[in-house]
Amino acid sequence: MKSFNKLIIVFMALVTFTMSLLPSAYATDFNKPFSILLMGIDSGGLGRTEKGRSDVMMVATVNPDTQEIAVTSIPRDSYVEIPGRGMDKINHAYAFGGPELSLQTVQNWLGIELNDYAVVDMQGLVDMIDSVDGIDIVPPESFEIDGYQFEEGKSIHLDGDSALAYSRERYNSGGDYARQERQRQIILSFIDKVRQESSDIPSMISVINSLRKFVKTNVSMIDVGKFALKHSDFNPNIEFNQLQGQGFKKDGIYYEQIDESSLAQIKDIMTRLLENEES
Repeated sequence: MKSFNKLIIVFMALVTFTMSLLPSAYATDFNKPFSILLMGIDSGGLGRTEKGRSDVMMVATVNPDTQEIAVTSIPRDSYVEIPGRGMDKINHAYAFGGPELSLQTVQNWLGIELNDYAVVDMQGLVDMIDSVDGIDIVPPESFEIDGYQFEEGKSIHLDGDSALAYSRERYNSGGDYARQERQRQIILSFIDKVRQESSDIPSMISVINSLRKFVKTNVSMIDVGKFALKHSDFNPNIEFNQLQGQGFKKDGIYYEQIDESSLAQIKDIMTRLLENEES
């Protein structure tokens, strides 16, 4: 397990290096607890070419000392204040002002220090999964989308395109919350597949090459390198959390009002990790 995590850290560093990134404007100290905004932009894949919105939004809060990571999924329709734009869906922030405005919006809303982001075009999901010859998942329920059939409880092997379709469906099987759960399922399946092939250098290079074109981040090679040097034995416990809310319509448009209790619970989890508090 330790060797796997070393490979992942090296992998992160190589991805960052191949993108020739500039240093983060905020110079986050990655030796201390930190949070990073992760976004999936739905402007590629399955023939879509429109300007992207951040249809996948997660905040990863990392505590290197306690070796904990809390990954919080944010509903794309969350009704929040977007600086300079008023109240709107949180995923519109990216369309209005790119990752910087998304970062500012989420930081203000959650009340935490949030300086760094990573953005992946959804076409990158296709390439990443194809680069490891697909993943295996077990759908928790049956549905059909884009010509693909998914049967409850029956294991299925997904290539990049079918995995993208699986991650997108939200109209017939539990709505956006079920969609976010499937996204987490794909992430974990992908991590497991990379773990199985972690000693296969050509496979790692293939993943790196597929990511290079589709990942945008303000995290620098220097930051990642420092983290890798100090935390080469990083073997975290990863906890997935989900903000919960209630849907409503305003002027004919659907929004999600996040419950105050759910928001408070997530803030408590993030604060505990960021401030090194005991659970």
